Amino acid sequence: MASSTFDPQPYCIPGEITVHEVLDMKRAFDMIDEDNSGVIDAEELQGAAVALGIPMEDNISVLLGTEKINFDEFFKRMTAKLSPSDKVDDIMGIFELFDNDATGTISFENMQNVARIIGAKESPKEIQEMLSTLDTDGDNELDPIDFYTCLVNGMRIRMEEEDRLQRQQADSMREHMETMARSGQSQRNMSAMSMGK
Repeated sequence: MASSTFDPQPYCIPGEITVHEVLDMKRAFDMIDEDNSGVIDAEELQGAAVALGIPMEDNISVLLGTEKINFDEFFKRMTAKLSPSDKVDDIMGIFELFDNDATGTISFENMQNVARIIGAKESPKEIQEMLSTLDTDGDNELDPIDFYTCLVNGMRIRMEEEDRLQRQQADSMREHMETMARSGQSQRNMSAMSMGK
């Protein structure tokens, strides 16, 4: 699917994923899809990682497995969110993607590599600030506990925000229905009064 005919709108998530971010992911996908087949495989992803100077040999199988994936699946994997049913092994699989040099920690360089792969727009200073915020032991790297804590807390905050928005929408709908009901009652009362004249 050529980017010129690609419609990003179905992939947009209001307040989360913009048209520009979808287009960035599509450009990244098309860049990796060297044979323009509409699917990418581990070999193509490895080629892109090597071209970017990112050692990812073992991590590519974590990301892709042995299957070929189309843009829909690529988009789902790039935007996947943690859920309460995700296991520690799932989270550690994500950790290993970030720890592309297999040191057991995520360094500033690891985070910059991931940012480059996904086309993130954060500056090196912003990446360093994120790292410093998430680093609990002050060694300027994220160990698995830092990473796990970050993801689980992020999931909890996201779920709380989703619950808050649902409650807010329900309250707004209830208030709207009550207003409509009062308005309908007022109109019936006025009709009754005008008929009683």
